[in-house]
Amino acid sequence: MRRITAGSEYVVMAALLLAASGCGQQAAEQPAAAGSAAAAAAASRPVALRAADEQQSEQLAEQVRQAVAHLDSAALSKLASDEAFADRVLRGTDVSGSERREAVEGLSGTLQEIFAGVVQGCTSGGSYSFVRLVQRGGEFRPLFRLCLPELSGINYHELVIVQTAEGAKIADVDVYLSGECVSESLRRLVLPALAASNRGLQASLSSAEVQLLEFSDDIREIGNLQRGGQPKSALELFRRLPQVVQDSEPLQRLKVRICRNLGPDELAEALQQLFQATAADPGAGFTEVERLELVGQHAEVAAAVDRLREQIGDPYLGLLKIESLLKLDRGAEAAEAVAAAKAVSEGDADVALTDLRVRLHQRDFVGVAELLEGMQQSPTGAAEIPEYQEFLRSEAGQAWLQRQKTQSETP
Repeated sequence: MRRITAGSEYVVMAALLLAASGCGQQAAEQPAAAGSAAAAAAASRPVALRAADEQQSEQLAEQVRQAVAHLDSAALSKLASDEAFADRVLRGTDVSGSERREAVEGLSGTLQEIFAGVVQGCTSGGSYSFVRLVQRGGEFRPLFRLCLPELSGINYHELVIVQTAEGAKIADVDVYLSGECVSESLRRLVLPALAASNRGLQASLSSAEVQLLEFSDDIREIGNLQRGGQPKSALELFRRLPQVVQDSEPLQRLKVRICRNLGPDELAEALQQLFQATAADPGAGFTEVERLELVGQHAEVAAAVDRLREQIGDPYLGLLKIESLLKLDRGAEAAEAVAAAKAVSEGDADVALTDLRVRLHQRDFVGVAELLEGMQQSPTGAAEIPEYQEFLRSEAGQAWLQRQKTQSETP
């Protein structure tokens, strides 16, 4: 089964981009070059953009799909708008003029780096597949399934599409396992830097943002301790924060990361608290599934995966319950889940490996041989499945091995 991972490296990357721009430092107004005057003027003030309509969103989704199919990182990057993304990061603030231009410059390329990572993952054996068009808050958002290579994770991206002077563009990405848009993650990193040079900034922020900003130094230190392999110290400092700050969604997610390096009891409790705090999020079910797996409640895992699959609308998610179904000796149901996933992901290596896992569990060695014949070779990870060695010793397995030997010797 896939390990559920969020993949938040883009947050660190974007923070470095912002720091490199000098954002948050006092800077004198600089005259724009003649060729960039219009761009500089646009970057100095927010621009109200309308959400793309259904047809525009469908067309952009197809452009994304084609770019990914051709592993064309440049084409994919051109579909994103730096200005629209920066507007979402800075929304509601009074940042303007040179300070805003610096912020826009620092944030430029963030979405492009994310999509470059998507293409790199696909090049290494992962996939980025269109699932459906989601209607959310009056917007039409293409939903894509991101599968990382070598069974290392699954995630979902909702692409926020806006109308610009250059056509429909991607303004943001709602990352299901992060529980928020990329712009929201970056906003928390940007605000302390902006507040250092703009004392009036807090007046334009929400009360929740003001609270996080007030304790940003402590939160940064907690993150440093967590990343530095000191989870007990990180959790101790976490518990000193006001309860209202601890209960915020970003801090609940930080607590889960801390508890991953403690024990299963601490992690299960943190996952339960996070699920309760984020139950309305599209990807909250991933948290529930992980907790139930951790405590070994396999029947509940299967039921939770079914709820998550229905909510997201992707039969592929049935793969997340396969191991639990096999432990419950519900092989027929596992086979049905594999078939449903296969129907929406032709040629997917993870589906093939899971299909093999189910057939081996059911001791359908003739079916295993047929599956391997179609693959031409054993999928990565097959040898790690306990029943695979039993298959190789079986009559069907011996016949398959002989055919492989004959084919390899044929000129």
